[in-house]
Amino acid sequence: MTGDTPLVSVILPTYNCANFLPESVGSILSQTYHSYEIIVIDDGSTDNTKEVLNPFMQRITYINFEQNKGLPAARNVGIRSARGKYIAFIDADDLWLPEKLQTDIEYFEKYPDAGMVYSKHMNIDEKGHMLGGTPKKRLPSGNIFIQLFSEQNFIIASSVIVRKEVFETTGLFDAQLFNCQDWDMWLRIAFYFKVAVINKPLVKYRHNPRSLSKNRDNVLKYQKLVIDKTYTTFKAEGNGLCEKVYKKRLASHYAKAGRYYVRIGDKSLANENFRLSLKYDPFSFRTIRYYFRC
Repeated sequence: MTGDTPLVSVILPTYNCANFLPESVGSILSQTYHSYEIIVIDDGSTDNTKEVLNPFMQRITYINFEQNKGLPAARNVGIRSARGKYIAFIDADDLWLPEKLQTDIEYFEKYPDAGMVYSKHMNIDEKGHMLGGTPKKRLPSGNIFIQLFSEQNFIIASSVIVRKEVFETTGLFDAQLFNCQDWDMWLRIAFYFKVAVINKPLVKYRHNPRSLSKNRDNVLKYQKLVIDKTYTTFKAEGNGLCEKVYKKRLASHYAKAGRYYVRIGDKSLANENFRLSLKYDPFSFRTIRYYFRC
């Protein structure tokens, strides 16, 4: 690290992802930006994670949990251990393009008031083959708090880099959130800080069928917890997060849940969620149509 080249701490939590780790760590080591440290947190893996990491031990800081503590706890240990000015996140099965960190740091220099930078991503399958679904529209930047609350989480964790000092304001990841803890953190950052976006893909996001994010029932549960937590925390702050916005978000959440249960053939749960959605937005004709179909 030179005096004018800031250090980036790369946080890589892993749990039983030995098959993907060499490629993931390799994508960090292939960066065109060279001032970084890699902190790997082994969250109680029971596979051969340590063995596949052995060739990289001279290049990484390896932290091993004897028992699985969950993704938020692993990321928090990484943040506390970080020496860098910036904190970058990468999941164990995702990949970075070589110019990722260089582009991130250039954006921080261009937008000095930004607390966080994120980018678009490309989708890959378990074997690394390209999938469709890369976001084509421009992603938002600046004061994105209300938009991030009102929509689905459009920020991929492996694309995010944060000024370390930001966590002094926001706090760390919520260890009580088994899922959606990243959305919760991006919301807190977006409330206090401006967010800059790089509207080109810098990450290969792997769609892994064993991922926690694929458990849709669990995701829906924790999405609701984050919605309620965010509203309770920030509703009195005069930032546009009023009861009307909250109710509209709940209506959208329950409608989405209802459509999911329709797809999997659970008409009882679909009906219940459509009923809750109409409680908060009784004039949604799309939800009304779904409700009566059930």
